[in-house]
Amino acid sequence: KDEAEETIQQFTQISLEPGKQVRWSGIPREWAQAWANKRGLQTLSTAMGPLMVAEDARCRKRNKSLHEWSTYIKGASASFAECISKGSAVRVLLRPPPGRFHPEGTTTFQSLERPILEGTGELQTGCTLYATHITVVGAEDECYQLWPND
Repeated sequence: KDEAEETIQQFTQISLEPGKQVRWSGIPREWAQAWANKRGLQTLSTAMGPLMVAEDARCRKRNKSLHEWSTYIKGASASFAECISKGSAVRVLLRPPPGRFHPEGTTTFQSLERPILEGTGELQTGCTLYATHITVVGAEDECYQLWPND
């Protein structure tokens, strides 16, 4: 089975509840996953399910180099962004200002996921992005609109 097809099939098999998805940039994946798990929210890892569990036979990590795995995950990230962009809200976990984003715009969120979530021109998605700064003590659950109005 084609990897992209398998990933999209996985996303359709689980319940992607509108407004319950989380993306992140500039913080460790483990922190984002723990934060999302505690709140019952879904990350890419949550949505990928067994496809992300190295011990599961369906996980393709064992047959890939680090570069190939990175490319696979970027493809899955793009597919996930597309699936969750249809008129819902997405929480984005970021470092606090002024360093919210990488200055060169080279993170997967900035260069791949954000453009898909926001859409462009006439293809705007209707997705609203909300920023949360989980590294700020006392503000871990606060959010503000990042897109379309920052």
